[in-house]
Amino acid sequence: MRLSNRTRGLLLAGVANLALVSLAHAQAPAAADASDEVVTASKLSLGKVVVSAGQEKVAIDTPQAVTTLDQEAIDNTQASTIGDLLAGIPGVNTMGGVGALGQGFNIRGMGTGLADSDSRILMQIDGVTKFYEQYRMGSFFSDPELYKRVEVLRGPASSTLYGAGALAGVVNFTSKDAGDFLKGDDRFAVRLRGGLESNADARLASGILAVKPTANSELLGMYTVRRSDNYENGDGVVVPASEATSDSYLLKGRYFIGGEKGHNVWASYQNWKNDSTQIYDQSEALATTPVRRKTTDDTAVIGYNNDFAGNDLLDVSAQVSYANTKVNQTDTTFLSGVLESEFSYKTLQGRAQNISEFSLGGDNVAFLTIGAQAYKQERRNPRRTATGTNHGAATHPEGDMEKYGLFAQGEVILGKLTLIPGVRVDWTKLQPGEGVTTTTVVKDNGVSPKIAALYSLTEWASVFGSVAHTVRMPVLDEIYSRTATASTNYSLNLKPEESDNIEVGGTLQFRNLFGQGDQFRFKTTAFRNDVKNLITRGTSTSSYFVNVGEARYSGVEVEAEYGAKRFFARGSVSVIDGENRQTGAYLNTIPADTLNLTLGYIFPAQNLTAGWRGEFADDQTHVTSSTLATPGYAVHNLFLTWKPQDGLLQGLEVQAGVDNLFDKTFQRHLLSLDAEGRTFKLTLGKTF
Repeated sequence: MRLSNRTRGLLLAGVANLALVSLAHAQAPAAADASDEVVTASKLSLGKVVVSAGQEKVAIDTPQAVTTLDQEAIDNTQASTIGDLLAGIPGVNTMGGVGALGQGFNIRGMGTGLADSDSRILMQIDGVTKFYEQYRMGSFFSDPELYKRVEVLRGPASSTLYGAGALAGVVNFTSKDAGDFLKGDDRFAVRLRGGLESNADARLASGILAVKPTANSELLGMYTVRRSDNYENGDGVVVPASEATSDSYLLKGRYFIGGEKGHNVWASYQNWKNDSTQIYDQSEALATTPVRRKTTDDTAVIGYNNDFAGNDLLDVSAQVSYANTKVNQTDTTFLSGVLESEFSYKTLQGRAQNISEFSLGGDNVAFLTIGAQAYKQERRNPRRTATGTNHGAATHPEGDMEKYGLFAQGEVILGKLTLIPGVRVDWTKLQPGEGVTTTTVVKDNGVSPKIAALYSLTEWASVFGSVAHTVRMPVLDEIYSRTATASTNYSLNLKPEESDNIEVGGTLQFRNLFGQGDQFRFKTTAFRNDVKNLITRGTSTSSYFVNVGEARYSGVEVEAEYGAKRFFARGSVSVIDGENRQTGAYLNTIPADTLNLTLGYIFPAQNLTAGWRGEFADDQTHVTSSTLATPGYAVHNLFLTWKPQDGLLQGLEVQAGVDNLFDKTFQRHLLSLDAEGRTFKLTLGKTF
């Protein structure tokens, strides 16, 4: 792996800063009350519970790289888009545009590029997989306000539980529940939140009503309005396609059968919509022709959970869902004769699983998760003209995609050793729709095994590793797209991608490192992911998509944090390389090497937290063309949170911040547009 001098400097600077501030604080500890340690611990990340990686465990004890954002962390980001929300997570980047309608996502160098079909990252809302791939648009449409928890599982080992082909990882979003706001004997609660941003004249308003009609039921209704103009970069230049304008709502209810929390049925429905005139190319802002787009995203779920009153062998969960992402596009003067185009992705899904627990004597225990999934998506693209309706285009074919999967994952805890074997078997069926001149149905299948292990060397040090083989079958775009010069030359013989991923890492965690109840945690992960039969664009005379042999993605992720009563510090470093193993060329989806640092201080008597965040990136010159290279940058942000605990202001939450403090003009490597210049943020929230 190639490390530039600047990257080495980033690594050393991050470790040195955490060490120095820890030592400095330890030399002059501040007096604090007994609650200080709990308050500080909530600011740290590696100690947060992970629920998406099998059995619940804290992040540092999970044998893979995973990051959890809880409600406090989500609120403190003051994010306008999902891309803003995920910023700062090691190995995770936004790719393409900067607005809500132009963003794709990238994990460990794999992610959506302009007009490249991509299902290597699974995006899930309450267990519902979202998949959308319109040309020159983003891939995921939602609002950060809807969620109370986000978990990012990096690496293909996550495919076992969530779906075929998660070569890069899984992002799980969990929506808010009424129980998050109803405390004690409360029968109802109201939550109001509003915010302002100076740069883009951004406004946010959100309201939540939580109700408990009976002792065994709870209901939640939520509506959010977001209005944001195009922002300016550090030079005062307006950045096109950067607005974040949307309306969204969430309805959710849960009924506890027999009053048992572990036995319940629940349902939710959420909707996100945008209706505006915008430039056609939301991914790179190259095609600046204006179009009118009405974008709606619907997700509906009915779920059932039953832990059978603590029966060790039975803990069942099941759900069925409907999702539809749809774009109505009009005023497309550049498309001769087309009056209106509709892009819709209707999906029906089902999932069921059971978790069994087995005692192996003493403290030894084993868990077994078995389950099944089914998925069917109807992709339609009617294009209405003055003389009738056409279906699809050469680069956006209509069709149906079916997926079926069976999975099993074990977790065996034998003293200091934890073993996690797993296997998944998947079948896919792709069927062409109207406008496609072939009737060939394409079927594929794949088996994806893995094994992961974590061993505690001492009370404060552990090592872990995993080996995973993951198969990703082609999707509709990759099979049925065709070029204008070869109108019937489909990619019917594409082979599935096969990933062989190896990860190794280690953790350190200390309490009372310098006395005074402080804590230090450190986790590092090194990975190498070899992808055979990588699917990519062909040439103008070949099939539209082709297999290109083998690509290698490798890297290191480092996370560290320190908390000492009133003081906390976090840092993460991500270094990733990518290479076409057939030609030796760089892969252009590899992000720049980055370092993120956070330093904060808590004032308990004032219920105040204040701090600084820094984002540092190296030059990215490992690209196939100098025009794709981007320079490094250093950006500084300030934040402040105030939460009064008594008096008339009890329940009030105030988040304030300054992003890009020195008004720097810069561009993150995988984004096609400049980042936001200096902006002041203020968000107020209160629960009644």
